[in-house]
Amino acid sequence: MNLLTLLAGIVFAVEATVLSPLASDWQPLEQIVNLPTTTFGQITSLLPEPEVLGEQTSLSNNAAPTPTSKPVRTTRQKSYTIALLGDSMIDTLGKDAANLAGRLNSVYPRTDFTIQNYGVGGTNIDYGLARVTGDYDYVDSHIPALASQSPDVVVIESFGYNPFVQSDDYLTRHWLALAHVIDALRLHIPGVKLVIAATIAPNAEVFGDGVLNWTSEQKHQKVATIKEYLKNAVKFARSQKLPLADAYHASLGSNGNGKLMYINPGDHIHYSEAGMALMAQKIAETIAANRLLE
Repeated sequence: MNLLTLLAGIVFAVEATVLSPLASDWQPLEQIVNLPTTTFGQITSLLPEPEVLGEQTSLSNNAAPTPTSKPVRTTRQKSYTIALLGDSMIDTLGKDAANLAGRLNSVYPRTDFTIQNYGVGGTNIDYGLARVTGDYDYVDSHIPALASQSPDVVVIESFGYNPFVQSDDYLTRHWLALAHVIDALRLHIPGVKLVIAATIAPNAEVFGDGVLNWTSEQKHQKVATIKEYLKNAVKFARSQKLPLADAYHASLGSNGNGKLMYINPGDHIHYSEAGMALMAQKIAETIAANRLLE
């Protein structure tokens, strides 16, 4: 058994427990008995990177600006705490979201950043709302409520990869849930800065390959639903005039599928290294462009 086969089996075991395979099969969190013993971030960091042919990424870790190139941007405070709220598409950015911290430091080299990852795999936005004011356990850690940490900025990802049970009003329910999260954060963390994030686009041709034995119809159905949620989050941010970190459109190919360079080749769901870099770049760019720290 090679390493990829072994790791694929590990990922499948986790996904089978907490990643909702189809909207009609989703179960409320209280019905989930066994949460994973390993985070999605720990698993996917071990998977190999794909060989990308004919498609190059423009992402790079830009050096910190110097006085000779352009003025150094400064912040109001010497240090900031940024919390990330979402499902496994936040969890897989890593406990300290090193990519994001690096991007922010390249823009604000004189500022210290602490990143708090409040991503939990396989959970929908209702449980995301619960984590704003409630402690919870994930893997082998007890996590204090997000609001209790009083972060300066909170990034709310769409939770699009873990949708509600399909119904006539599921997008309205998702829209209202985003509004409830925003209201709860503003109520419990006065002065907090907020960002809505739309994660990378899924690919219907390969979604779940390597960990899920799905038919083409199942893959296309799931991806269509995820894309509706991602677009709903984008529309919500624009309608509410909230800063938007849009990795969705940046990762979407001309054929309507997510570009493979941004998708993990082990499970074809989560990020590749380039995908994590893209997501971090979009969040950092949004924080800087909206001068949330200045």
